Amino acid sequence: MFRESFRPALSRICATATVTLLLTTVAWSGSYNVLRSFKKNSATPSSGLVVDQVGNAYGTTAAGGFLGGQAGTVYQFSPTSGYHVIYAFSGPDGLKPQGNLVIDAAGNLYGTTVYGGAHKSGCNGLGCGTVFELSPPSNGGTWTETVLYSFTGGDDGANPQSGVILDLAGNLYGTTEFGGARGVGTVFQLSPGPGGTWTENVLYGMEQGGGGPIGGLVLDAFGNLYGTTCCFGPQNGGTAFELSPFLDSWTYTLVYAFDSSDGSNDAINPDAILVFDEAGNLYGTATAGGNFGRGAVFELSQVSGKWTEEILHSFAGGRDGATPMASLVLDNAGNLYGTTYEGGNVKEACPQGCGTIFELSPSFDGQWTERGFRFPGDAKLGAQPTAPLVIDGVGNLYGTAIRGGNESRGVIFRVKP
Repeated sequence: MFRESFRPALSRICATATVTLLLTTVAWSGSYNVLRSFKKNSATPSSGLVVDQVGNAYGTTAAGGFLGGQAGTVYQFSPTSGYHVIYAFSGPDGLKPQGNLVIDAAGNLYGTTVYGGAHKSGCNGLGCGTVFELSPPSNGGTWTETVLYSFTGGDDGANPQSGVILDLAGNLYGTTEFGGARGVGTVFQLSPGPGGTWTENVLYGMEQGGGGPIGGLVLDAFGNLYGTTCCFGPQNGGTAFELSPFLDSWTYTLVYAFDSSDGSNDAINPDAILVFDEAGNLYGTATAGGNFGRGAVFELSQVSGKWTEEILHSFAGGRDGATPMASLVLDNAGNLYGTTYEGGNVKEACPQGCGTIFELSPSFDGQWTERGFRFPGDAKLGAQPTAPLVIDGVGNLYGTAIRGGNESRGVIFRVKP
């Protein structure tokens, strides 16, 4: 299931193109700006943006770097100095980074690569992936990369795709698509030790709870981890799960099994990280299912210890969008923002649609209202977003799209409300 095609304020950077937002259900007045077109040396964005305390944004690309420009890079996008490649991968240090980066208090970046690492014999000779750290330069130097862990492809996992998250003690958590006791993925923890060493602990090897946990994890206030699997499970449509720490072990709980049976109209195949609201409800996207079979946004709520699911929006394709691949963003008013990979405007470059950006707003009667923007499909304006959005303090949305730009290698964009 590896997505080979891939499946705050930056507002002071000059835009290279502007287009008026288009309408779906409710008018969304504002504008769309291309802030950066990716080039050959750093191409095909494979993550969304993460922003540090001074407004610099960071992300990864699946192409560029070494190995004939196919190893990938990490970049910085600064509101004062513009775009910089801060690290280019070469293979043993990682290959094909994917998933959002995370920043610690010292400004170190942590992420994952799908391939590469020290164990070249695994995963078709490409290596089974890494967890890496990038430390910021001192005295005008360069960023320093450290491989924290190289996966072997065995019980420890293989092919991490979703990045990692960081707890208050400095432990990293993530998932692998493959590996584990049954070969269908793991949930892992990396813990720092003396002398800069890191120890991997497999918290769970996917078993009855589905397979392919490519969406990554979210951590609640009590130290419990929540995630999704894209495939299999009791209803064969993927699952949502919880892992709870207890002494030196972790307890697995099936939160919800997505139903792929004919006529269910359930969301199926969730590929993205879940999002919590203040009440403890979880929100997510699924790439398929819903009333039209084109994907859905769902909510998972816990009442008296039991989780239930509600479909908030079923994508219909066409103008409405289809195939949401990225996780959602929740603002302070309870609105949800996300993207769809397909749907919207149909152009020669994207015959299934060039993708959309959507907002879902709750109302007092329990209904959700959608409004959105359709990527125009112009060669320079970007198309087909696959990564999460970022929202700033005034409601501007920032993200990446894997198509379009001056060299058709993807773009960084902004949508103003």
